Amino acid sequence: MNKFAVSLFALVLAGCLAAPPKPPVNWTIEVASGARVASVAVCAPYGGQRLAVLRQDGSIAFDPRNSFAAAPAAILRDAVASRLGEGALVVRRLALDCRAKGRRDAVVELEIALGERIGRGAAAEPTADGNYTAAFSSAFERAYAQARRELEAAK
Repeated sequence: MNKFAVSLFALVLAGCLAAPPKPPVNWTIEVASGARVASVAVCAPYGGQRLAVLRQDGSIAFDPRNSFAAAPAAILRDAVASRLGEGALVVRRLALDCRAKGRRDAVVELEIALGERIGRGAAAEPTADGNYTAAFSSAFERAYAQARRELEAAK
């Protein structure tokens, strides 16, 4: 057998033995608190269905294997604004932070505007266990609570 045939056989065999690519996974954000707002907006580029990734070089990319089950604005609108609302919720950042080597954190930065008052909140949760729903939900709850406290303090 010549070298070309051996090389080709090795490539075919390697392709057959390699694990199949992992299928894409959809994640949601679950809002369990008594959060209430009149309107919800998620700022670009974080409003799309794909997860935005903050890379080590500071740029933003999109994770091809992970996406939200729907656009985050729709998920949050259903979970938050469906209650009797007041003010507006603006999500400024909703991303996986991969800037620290070996870490992936779900990051949420938001603000609540009620008249002239604005409350800001930010939180990050590790995704080491692979449960992005829990990580984003926890980060959202913490950021929302922080923004509500700041909003109350601005009275």
